[in-house]
Amino acid sequence: MIKIISFIDSFKHYEAPIKEFQKRLWKDIELVKLKPIKNGNIISKETDILVDLLTKENWFKIVLNPNWKNLSTEEFYDLIESKKQNYKNIIFVIGWANWIEYNKIKHLVDFELNFWKMIMPHILIILVLIEQIYRIWMIKKWTSYHK
Repeated sequence: MIKIISFIDSFKHYEAPIKEFQKRLWKDIELVKLKPIKNGNIISKETDILVDLLTKENWFKIVLNPNWKNLSTEEFYDLIESKKQNYKNIIFVIGWANWIEYNKIKHLVDFELNFWKMIMPHILIILVLIEQIYRIWMIKKWTSYHK
């Protein structure tokens, strides 16, 4: 099972393609929308929610961070497949507009991943991530989708 977590209000602009990939991946993926905090110390509150969640989950934890390692699709496939040997589940955390107090979660993170240096909406990152997960799923099944 792969879980994708993000502080986001809705998927409405990309709902159709996201649902299509969810349908294709069947029960292998779960999208978790955490409600963004609207007032107070937003960064601290959202970080605390994330710390609580990551502490409870005994999964391989990957945080999307624009300052870290960039992988090709094949390297991404190798990473996921190698981690599936030791972990039953993998969790992806997608940053949000206010980011987080990273020093509070870094001890809970197993890997930091960067798709590219360009900034884009989090919902688009979710769509790209779910498509890449579908792509590596197809590589594993030896289909022509990934070519």
